[in-house]
Amino acid sequence: MELNELLLEREWRSCKGGDTPEEQIQGFFYFCENYWFIRHPERGRILFELREAQQQTIEAWHTNRYNIVLKARQIGFSTLAAAYAFWLVFFWSDRFIVMLSRTEREAAKLLQKSKYGYRWLPQWMKERGPSQITDHQLKMVFDNESAVESLPSSNDPARGESVYLVIVDEMAFLPNSEEAWASIEPIADVGGRIITLSTANGSGNFFHQMWVGSQTGTNLFSGLFFPWSAGDRDEAWYEVKQRTTPLWQLHQEYPRSPEEAFIKSGNPVFDIDALNDMPVQAPDVGDLKYDDVQYAEFVPSPTSEGPFSMWEEATEDGVYVIGADVAEGLAHGDYSSAHVVDAETGVVVAHYHGHIAPDLFGVMLAELGWMYNSALIGVESNNHGLTTLKSLQGYGYKNIYRQRKLGVVRPTPTDTLGWRTTSSTKPLMIDELSAGLRDEQIVVLCQLTIGELRTYVRKENGRMSGSPHDDRVISLALANQMLKYVYLPEYMPDRTPPKNSLMWWEQFISREEPPGRIPIGSHNVRKAAQI
Repeated sequence: MELNELLLEREWRSCKGGDTPEEQIQGFFYFCENYWFIRHPERGRILFELREAQQQTIEAWHTNRYNIVLKARQIGFSTLAAAYAFWLVFFWSDRFIVMLSRTEREAAKLLQKSKYGYRWLPQWMKERGPSQITDHQLKMVFDNESAVESLPSSNDPARGESVYLVIVDEMAFLPNSEEAWASIEPIADVGGRIITLSTANGSGNFFHQMWVGSQTGTNLFSGLFFPWSAGDRDEAWYEVKQRTTPLWQLHQEYPRSPEEAFIKSGNPVFDIDALNDMPVQAPDVGDLKYDDVQYAEFVPSPTSEGPFSMWEEATEDGVYVIGADVAEGLAHGDYSSAHVVDAETGVVVAHYHGHIAPDLFGVMLAELGWMYNSALIGVESNNHGLTTLKSLQGYGYKNIYRQRKLGVVRPTPTDTLGWRTTSSTKPLMIDELSAGLRDEQIVVLCQLTIGELRTYVRKENGRMSGSPHDDRVISLALANQMLKYVYLPEYMPDRTPPKNSLMWWEQFISREEPPGRIPIGSHNVRKAAQI
């Protein structure tokens, strides 16, 4: 072998590293700083000089099987992930790596970072390394049986492939983070590795739960946090950002601490301080049993798992409302959700959240309504809600909310069942729920519901949505609306109004009939049957 070939072989081995993880980490550092080019937004094509935060991250990624990174935006971590994925498949055989992003467009952009670096490798290194046999927009395949594929999060990376590593980019913003994790988890069970990295998107969502677990030791993830200062910016830059960026966005994209990132980010619709002050309590968890029994009964779960949570049973004279949001009923996707609220105290006393067919959800709501003293039930009538309403009514339940004519002095009920959520009624129900939570007229004991409320955000176009789900938000908002109607005569024929309410005082008003007027039927007396 000639001297030049020996030198190039030594360079190759320096880039690959030795047999130990520590030697391999040093090999990756050497490869990046001497051969891997990135596209800098201001300086153009430059060698990838790793900052201290990026070196620390690679040490964690290469040492631990489970990694989660909470980071500020635009400090080079997606670029780092693309370089690391390429290095693993180029220098090592039989390694299949999947990178997940929010959309196909973002998946293509992430893989493009790997392709850009590969394009500028010296020719001798390309010849020494494996040959690329597939160059697809979303996939790079080499003849050493290694490949890196970039996919939108809706794909299932564990579909029979033997995956060495999954990298999930911006996990907090995936539209289906829980479903994505359900498809990723089997990879780890057979020896694979997982890296999740993201900026924050409010608290209470799946990414936040994973981060908390990494810090409390309740999961297997090793957590790293990197603030805005981990990039190449200084205090002067941050001061400009403070003056020009909405506060919630500043905390989300350029946080100084994990607490700031999660609690103050996401442009939340609801008052975060009010949610933090809620008196969270652990419920009894299980399911409802109503087959072959006279009345529905709560059956606790020995494993504390189940779709039904209960904090308080119905009292003999209690008045209750139920708000219900209906999903399609598939095993994966949105959930059907129902909140039971005590109309006098505003406390959430029970909550259902699970995958159930819309017609069966109607049966369950009827049994739940009877269990809570024939509660007034408000069902969102959009889409599958019509099926649930038909089932609820067909099952014999009477106390169902009916739409009311708006825009008149005294809104009157119609014959149309359910609450119709529209561009006009949705802001109303969300704003009134926000006020109720802030003023403590609604008291939520459920940690999971509070988690969804925290991540319910207002987007740039003005629309509001949850991340990733808002089923609990909508059902709670519907229950809050029912509180306005539950004491109306058509919904409470046999109920006593709450103390100190206008209707309660009205019963003590003396109404004397004018002299000379005798009401028709005033002398009629029902006689007992003669025996």
